[in-house]
Amino acid sequence: MLDGLTTGGARPDCAARITPLGRSVLTYRAFQENPVPPVEPAPAPEGFKVRGTDVDVLRAALAAAEAGTLGGIDVPTLRTALAGAVPVSGSRQHTLTTGEDGLAAVIAVLHLESLVRDSSGYHHLLRQLPPSP
Repeated sequence: MLDGLTTGGARPDCAARITPLGRSVLTYRAFQENPVPPVEPAPAPEGFKVRGTDVDVLRAALAAAEAGTLGGIDVPTLRTALAGAVPVSGSRQHTLTTGEDGLAAVIAVLHLESLVRDSSGYHHLLRQLPPSP
């Protein structure tokens, strides 16, 4: 592969190939600072908890995905999961009640966030999930 990159007789010392996940990370990083659209929470009796800052990250990712600039995100499922976000009284956390698809959409976004900036929200969520067999 390195020999194929030779230009003018100079062989590079190394080369990198950007994977689809890498492209998602680069796109996601570009949209980190998007304004957060308001999403009205709906009551939910129980579910998994995410930090308030992670809800902001999820909303920003939803806005970017709806604009068509962040691929690989299930927009309707993430929108539904965020609509069910209920603030926990006396805490900055929110409770999300959603099915497996909604959980997968939330995990996908928090995984991208963990690769770009902060992995604490991703790990906070993973600690709440039952261990896989």
